[in-house]
Amino acid sequence: MQFSDYMNSSVTTLLDALEQRKVTSLKLIEYAIERINMLDKAGSTLNAITWLFEDEAKKAAIQSDMKRSKGIPSGKLEGIPVLIKDNIEVAGWPTTAGSVALQGIIAEQDAPIVAKLREEGAILLGKTAMHELAAGITGASSLSGFAQNAWVPGYSPGGSSSGSAVVVAAGYVPLAIGTDTAGSVRIPAAFNNLYGLRATRGSIPSAGIVPLSPTQDIAGPFVRSAGDLRLIHEVLSGKPCEISHEDIKVGLLTEWLSYSDDESESINALIMKALEKLGGKEEKIPQLHYRDLYSLTADASIITFEFAESLERFLSENKNAKFKSLKEIIDLKLYHPQLEDAFSIWAFHKGMSDDEYSLVQDRQARLYQDLEAFFSKNGINILAYPVIRHSPVKIGQPQQLENNAFLSPVTGAPALSVPVGFTPSGFPVGMELLALKNKEDLLIKAASVFPDSYSALL
Repeated sequence: MQFSDYMNSSVTTLLDALEQRKVTSLKLIEYAIERINMLDKAGSTLNAITWLFEDEAKKAAIQSDMKRSKGIPSGKLEGIPVLIKDNIEVAGWPTTAGSVALQGIIAEQDAPIVAKLREEGAILLGKTAMHELAAGITGASSLSGFAQNAWVPGYSPGGSSSGSAVVVAAGYVPLAIGTDTAGSVRIPAAFNNLYGLRATRGSIPSAGIVPLSPTQDIAGPFVRSAGDLRLIHEVLSGKPCEISHEDIKVGLLTEWLSYSDDESESINALIMKALEKLGGKEEKIPQLHYRDLYSLTADASIITFEFAESLERFLSENKNAKFKSLKEIIDLKLYHPQLEDAFSIWAFHKGMSDDEYSLVQDRQARLYQDLEAFFSKNGINILAYPVIRHSPVKIGQPQQLENNAFLSPVTGAPALSVPVGFTPSGFPVGMELLALKNKEDLLIKAASVFPDSYSALL
């Protein structure tokens, strides 16, 4: 296997190559480091890496190769290079979550999902850049600045899992792990031509993640191939993901199509073309209306209530944390300027003691019940719409609203961003597929009709 092959390969392809002795895990790590040196270290072109542990990864890769050569049973991800978002704890590594205020925090143990990756033989190489404390979608960070979109340099990669998307799209690694609270896996997946899965609430352990909203936080993968999703979901969830035997019955949510910028027509055309692969001719795809859904979804977000208290708890439990509250971080102005408005609201919110907190929890439960009824009434098992209704903004600009990715986190339903093509200006477009709880198998089945993506910068 050559360097150019590595940059475009899926996890499954690399596992086959390792098993057939066409390449070693050590060579894959060397390829990954070479690619990172090309695009991230020299001049910080993509700026997607915050921490890199080359020697540790090489040692782990050598051990993996020895294990395979001795015929010891391999893990499901044996020898595969992986990068981890910087808000997920990896024992002995910094956990800075894109914030200068968290510098000095070193994880004492692996997050459960990291432990699962190690158990299955994945080789952890380092940590990826992210929007500060996962509190936004542009990738703004007081620690590392902005990561760059892998396909259109100078533009936002989305967030908050900015670097995790970029490192897969640019060919550093075939798999990276991010987290998603309000779109933070699916938006950067859409902006970087990748598959990004947010699983059913509670299906993947969330311990060991710097919290934004414990109710809505969940880890999720970025991959180039839909064929990798089943395997990765099984590893992260610790449960088998069977092949769905349901027929796909997809409906288009028309209110959530793009109407916000000059590229709206091309975004919508790509969505319709992609839907034809799932539902046959255009006239067979139900054009569904749910006119109050956007406002209902916004009203059901619980982040404002949970963030400050959850962060304070995390900081108080870390002996190396220099600061113990969001208010303290604000007083010292230890944050990127883009976070000013959000932090000033969240830091002084009544939080989970607010009477409204239980009402929002009830809204989430009722909204999921309404979603179930909507699916049943319309005879569908998947709802489709653009992940986000517009293309990325230039680096440093705030991203407009009209983010369609809130529905999954506030209801707990699983959703998958699928790459469906490029606008005339060269921006990737992602279509979100949403199913009812524990139907990841159906989403993965639907994604299987779409092609693999390739490295943005060959």
